[in-house]
Amino acid sequence: MRKLIAAAAVLVAATAMIAVMVYVFGSRDDRIAAPSIIQSGPERTPAFAFAVARSGALPTAAIRSRKPVRNDPLLRLHGASRLASRRAIASITRLYRDAFLVPAHWQSGTYGSLWRDFTRAAKAQARNDVRVLTAGATAGEAYDAIVPRPSAISTTVLLERKGKPVMVLVNARFQAIGRRIAGSSNTRFDSTGRFFFQRVGGSWKIVSYDVRRSDDRVEKSLPSSPAAPDASATGTS
Repeated sequence: MRKLIAAAAVLVAATAMIAVMVYVFGSRDDRIAAPSIIQSGPERTPAFAFAVARSGALPTAAIRSRKPVRNDPLLRLHGASRLASRRAIASITRLYRDAFLVPAHWQSGTYGSLWRDFTRAAKAQARNDVRVLTAGATAGEAYDAIVPRPSAISTTVLLERKGKPVMVLVNARFQAIGRRIAGSSNTRFDSTGRFFFQRVGGSWKIVSYDVRRSDDRVEKSLPSSPAAPDASATGTS
């Protein structure tokens, strides 16, 4: 299911961005054994942080710079662009933590606080995509623990003519292991997302997103079995 309701400004910025992005989060070996899982307790959220990959700022119009851009169009983050990047990373970290790692959420299958960093229009779409954006409504019946695996994130901040940040594009790959209550396999959650942020009312909010899931079944003591069906969700304001 894919739904594209992109505003013109988002499409123009996204086109400029995607032309220079290198989306690298490493290769995946589907034959590795499942990692050991230490249960953190029924109400304890495991610690989680993304590894921040190469990030930078991208001018959308000619701006003055003391140093030549040369072959790399990305500029170093500083000042307002660095702050915008950090705010966006914090939002996506919070999103995935609340969607997969907070026991009170996945055990009950309710994710009410998950949508606070979305605009009103994007929030309405995200509620319809809860199956793709979260561990699911029935996760509490299937798992007794969900723990994070190494995950990566990068940001590119779009700058207007005077160098002010106007949009942040976030690329993220989140991975976690869900230990199944029954059966011989666990679930390896694998979510790849692209999120567009704009400043709304003094805060950076998600105005558009494209999230794809490719979860795997991983044997508890043997190499992984065939992958589960892929899923995707796209939303814009």
